[in-house]
Amino acid sequence: MDVPDHATPEVMTTPTHGPAAATLAGQRHRLDEMIAQIAVRLMSATPNTRDETLTWIVRTLGERLESDVAILRRNDHDRALTVMVAEWPPRVYDGEGPDPLGEVPFDSDPIWAVMENQSGPYFMGTEDTSDNYLSLVESGFSDVPQVVGASVPLLRDNKTWGILAFLHFTHHAWTSDELHALEAAASMIVQLIARLDAEVQIIHNANHDQLTTLPNRRALIDELERRLSTKSSIALLMLDVDRFKVVNDYLGHATGDQLLCVIADRLRVAARDHDFPARLGGDEFVLLLDNITDPSQAYSIAERILSLISTPADLAGQVLSHTASIGIALSRPNTTSPTPALDLLGRADVAMYAAKARGRNQAVIYDDALHDSVTERSHIELSLAEAIENNGLRLYFQPEVDIETGDLLAVEALVRWEHPVRGTVNAAEFISVAEETGLITRIGRWVFEQACAQLSTWDESYPDNGLVMRVNMSPVDFRSPDLLDFIKGCLALYSVPPSRVCIEITEHAVLESSTHVSDSLTKLREIGLAVAIDDFGTGFASMTELKNIPTDFLKLDMSFVQGITTSRYDRAIVSSIITLADALDLQVIGEGVESADVAAELLSLGCTRAQGYLYSKPAPPSDLDTMLSLGRSPSGLLHLEVQ
Repeated sequence: MDVPDHATPEVMTTPTHGPAAATLAGQRHRLDEMIAQIAVRLMSATPNTRDETLTWIVRTLGERLESDVAILRRNDHDRALTVMVAEWPPRVYDGEGPDPLGEVPFDSDPIWAVMENQSGPYFMGTEDTSDNYLSLVESGFSDVPQVVGASVPLLRDNKTWGILAFLHFTHHAWTSDELHALEAAASMIVQLIARLDAEVQIIHNANHDQLTTLPNRRALIDELERRLSTKSSIALLMLDVDRFKVVNDYLGHATGDQLLCVIADRLRVAARDHDFPARLGGDEFVLLLDNITDPSQAYSIAERILSLISTPADLAGQVLSHTASIGIALSRPNTTSPTPALDLLGRADVAMYAAKARGRNQAVIYDDALHDSVTERSHIELSLAEAIENNGLRLYFQPEVDIETGDLLAVEALVRWEHPVRGTVNAAEFISVAEETGLITRIGRWVFEQACAQLSTWDESYPDNGLVMRVNMSPVDFRSPDLLDFIKGCLALYSVPPSRVCIEITEHAVLESSTHVSDSLTKLREIGLAVAIDDFGTGFASMTELKNIPTDFLKLDMSFVQGITTSRYDRAIVSSIITLADALDLQVIGEGVESADVAAELLSLGCTRAQGYLYSKPAPPSDLDTMLSLGRSPSGLLHLEVQ
């Protein structure tokens, strides 16, 4: 049957005097007390006690109003359903299938339809209650002869959030005071729900990443501590996107953000039911794995994640296939660490960086060997910082000669560490640590200043040597905004002409940040310094970059130089580089020359400059006095005899 928007209520008129008025005055007082109690209870409610509080309110209203059934329902407008939130007395549905009163479509019955957009009190009696609704009620409450009910809406943001409804199985006449009390209760419930929703949102925002909506670092630490406290066997996978900076720099931060969201979604797909994915920040993610007793389990999941991430993704019209590096760490059930969660994160972080160092796009498990390696690197870092402070570094120099005449042309400044236990330590053993920890800038500046000082000293002793000082620089050095001023200051302090200094930078450094390095090198050349690309030939893509990099010299990588007399492959590479350099008007220097045969082969290919053990090992300044006084290498003269 059709139901009007608001059925005519049966509401008692309020008497103004006599026993009836006194009775109603007493009822009003009791209703006011009830509303006050509800208000107090609502003030103490929290998101965790929300359901308990709403159930208590429904029970309190039902008992005070002497109704047979009290109901609070919520409207799910997106799904067009009215959903049970709380009811009194508690009803147990033991029929087959879902509870018919749990979630009910608005369009299933005119009574339910009224609830969708109810804006004021609604009453129903036996004469205007649909048979369908009565049958539903009777399915939960048997032997009901008739139903008389009233409901008030819970209005929020101009929409019907839900309804408070009360049913009587016998005749009931509602008073205006009861209706006002229901409306007051409905209003307070709406305010409670708004407050709790806001609190839930604040908590959610504090514990979730805004971009990907994954739990953030704070939530991860809390979850880690909770799981570790239960002594459960867990594993932590730390994931870092490979070369993410390239995406941001060349495709823009919007595309970078899209990529992070794609990776977050794929991490969710990879997660099992009780796993915990999170975003630490930047391009770092974590997947906390539950019930992991064997490292192979974690490694298998990590490989699946790597496969998912490498699947091409369409980002704003750009189809990208990306990779990641993953570090794996397993919990230690018997640990005595005061911060086990942070320790687990730290171990996974170390393993992740090991994965990057081993070539990226792979997973590495933290183990004792990795622990020993990290411990050694930490020791190097601390000792190296101390060495820088306490004059523990030394400069060695390796000569560069004219292959044909043996004349001394230049020296390369090479840093050494005078370790109190290990003795003289080559740069290869500590430069990578220095770059990772930021110590490289301090070392680089110390080397440059000391090289200028040594060149000035040699000029006093050997005024006609015309020697060029070659100084290696890290890409990190070029990020310093005051680099040019520092170099100018050193040159002026030691009266070194800029033309007597050459800056060397590795080919890989040129490839990784060519634009940035190019700008810095251009400024250095403008003041008169020369530029050499070291280890040339190991990254063939750099040949296409030569037109953009201000360069004067190419130093052939020793791995090719040493094979030119025995390997057609190495000889072909060296020959092609020399031909390229000649076409670009660049000079070529052969590194690692250890025999007269190699020197002769270089000369036959058109390379006239070389350095290597044939002429001299890297040596302290005093060991080069003989060569400086002669102005040439004795080995060079030997080479001429061989010719």
